[in-house]
Amino acid sequence: MKTKLKLSVACGIAALLVGFNVQAQEKTFNIGGDVELDLTAKGGDADTSYYNGGRIKLNATGELKGDDYFIKGVAQPLVPFKGSDLGYDDVYLQMGRSGWDVQIGRFEGVDLFPVGKDTVAEHAGSMSPYGTNAARGRKDSVIHTAVHLKPNDAMNFELGVMAAKNTSDFDKFAAVRPAVTYKAGAVTVRAGLESVKSTVDDVETSHTGFGVGAGFDVAGGTANASLSKKNADNDGTDVTSVALNFTQGPWGVGYVTSKEDYTGADAKLNTFYGAYTVPLFGAKDATVTFAASTSKATDVGGVDGTDDKVNAARVRFNYTF
Repeated sequence: MKTKLKLSVACGIAALLVGFNVQAQEKTFNIGGDVELDLTAKGGDADTSYYNGGRIKLNATGELKGDDYFIKGVAQPLVPFKGSDLGYDDVYLQMGRSGWDVQIGRFEGVDLFPVGKDTVAEHAGSMSPYGTNAARGRKDSVIHTAVHLKPNDAMNFELGVMAAKNTSDFDKFAAVRPAVTYKAGAVTVRAGLESVKSTVDDVETSHTGFGVGAGFDVAGGTANASLSKKNADNDGTDVTSVALNFTQGPWGVGYVTSKEDYTGADAKLNTFYGAYTVPLFGAKDATVTFAASTSKATDVGGVDGTDDKVNAARVRFNYTF
């Protein structure tokens, strides 16, 4: 809680701080969150299904600011609408100065494959596009640390490192993910790499990948174009994915295509999606979003693979408090 002091008292405190060579500090603490409830219909080659989902997220943020430094803590527990297991989004400690900082805990790094307004984007054939995000973050039982360098207002460099050994999810896990963004006027360019090695039940897998893309401020909205490429070791599957999307105010549309390389044949995925948001009762903090997606996958699994189609529709209620 911030306390307002009279000018004379503030001047007296400032004089004392200067006299004792102590930096002025400002502490803030905020707590809030949001409610998200989904009603979804999904169908295609398989039977149509109807289900609900969502969660209540709490967001607690505390920050200490000095003349040339900051220390910040964030906790975001999740209460699901279905089941009894609690979860969490971000839980981290961040500290540094204006030109650099270190972040430790559970969080997500730079998004190298933004998909825009993907309120629902169900992919056919159990295929998943690759977004150079295997080491982006929010993994259980993994230590995640990122160093951020900001040499100027336009550039941000992030070096993420993740590691785990003998945990409930991994025998071993190690990943390095450098990423950079640069904003020049109405264009933001992003690029990054990742190298991931993991061992689960004595089975080792590894891959390297890269992602490049750009965002454009155009026609009162934002357009994104992204390319990600995964090169798998240990006879794994190489994946190439592309995302194109546009968001303007309450609506957005997007397209994702992906190809998995197999000997003799390639599995392909094409997904289109869109969403539109309107306020509830004219309130800015309460909305309902209508969304739909359609997806088709061919030759899933390689030679003589199966084809699959899936359509989905979703109504999402959201209230931020």
